[in-house]
Amino acid sequence: MGVPMDLAHELLDYEEPLRTAAAPSPGEMLLDVGCGAGATSRDLAPAAAPGRVLGVDISAESLARAEQLTRESGIENVDFLCADAQTHPWPGPAFDAVVSRFGVMFFDDAPTAFGNLRRALRPGGRLALLVWQGRLRNEWAVLVDRVFDGVFGPPGRAAPGTGPFSLGDARAARGVVGAAGFARVRLHAVERPVRYGTDLDEAVEFVSWFSSARLAELAPARREAALAALRAELDHRRDRTGEIRLGARAWLVTAVNPPSPRDVPVPSRGNGR
Repeated sequence: MGVPMDLAHELLDYEEPLRTAAAPSPGEMLLDVGCGAGATSRDLAPAAAPGRVLGVDISAESLARAEQLTRESGIENVDFLCADAQTHPWPGPAFDAVVSRFGVMFFDDAPTAFGNLRRALRPGGRLALLVWQGRLRNEWAVLVDRVFDGVFGPPGRAAPGTGPFSLGDARAARGVVGAAGFARVRLHAVERPVRYGTDLDEAVEFVSWFSSARLAELAPARREAALAALRAELDHRRDRTGEIRLGARAWLVTAVNPPSPRDVPVPSRGNGR
């Protein structure tokens, strides 16, 4: 089961707080990490024009979709790069802001990865990230655990500090970003529903993606039983409009790349008079 590529609807309510924190200005260069199908890149691009947004992702399939959607949107100041942001050799400090909407939780070596992203930022550049809070703080994760555990028993949970909730602990997230050399690291709690629309198939695809490794280990019949149970549970979670929504909580992480020493003005000593 692949990563759901176009999450513009599901995560719609998270775009506004991220855009506000990123604060793009005309002429700026922005880097969107883990851009997927490019929804955040396109959202930020108008405010940055005539500057540009570069979306980076390791999935060529997602980027093909991103390029298609961007062409269809008519937005011309967005580019995409297939690369691993945690190791890519950025050509010096070229960006005014690094942003990510749930795209930085899977780094193999988070401190090194954030250090690499800081090197891509100009002195004084901004960092604005959305990451999930802990698993138990997110209804969609609790729901899928409960449903799947009921079908084939509880598994061993992922070790703390790994997977989609790797930055869910506020102290750990602040520490990782700070250790990479960022300053003024702040975490802001964001609580928004995850919207799945009225399409039950899409809802099942998104919610089950975070347990895809677990599902892949099952025989086909048991996997179908688990997905059928999840489908039934989600169908019961429709609101009065028919839309499926589940509660979700995230951290909005903000920080700045400190100015280099040569950019800091030296206070005058005065003439001693």
